[in-house]
Amino acid sequence: MTQPGGGPQLAALRGIGGELLLFPDRLIIRRRGALFNAANILLHIEREIETVILLRELVGVHLIRSYLLLQFLRLTYPGGPQPSGRYHRDAFAENAFLYSLSDNRPLVGMMHRISQAAADARIRVSG
Repeated sequence: MTQPGGGPQLAALRGIGGELLLFPDRLIIRRRGALFNAANILLHIEREIETVILLRELVGVHLIRSYLLLQFLRLTYPGGPQPSGRYHRDAFAENAFLYSLSDNRPLVGMMHRISQAAADARIRVSG
């Protein structure tokens, strides 16, 4: 899949929090599905349905773990939301992606791919 101005899709991950799409210049988080809708209703959180993050601005990719089974990626970039300290709110923030309630190995793999793509994007911009 090719997107205008962004080049071919490098990777995609679909999970309970929606889908995470990686392109050479940006990352797209699309939130959809029953879990996202239930969280909006039960936790009264209003989040963007789609977030686009330019890789050249990405500062960090963090795997957040808790005592619960929930693990999620938090993406850090200028102007992005800061951690609130409230785990469930942070898991559904505009800069977070929730993959699975059990096996998160694909999420860890995607974390490494995002980090590499962000490094490559910064090299292209500065070089």
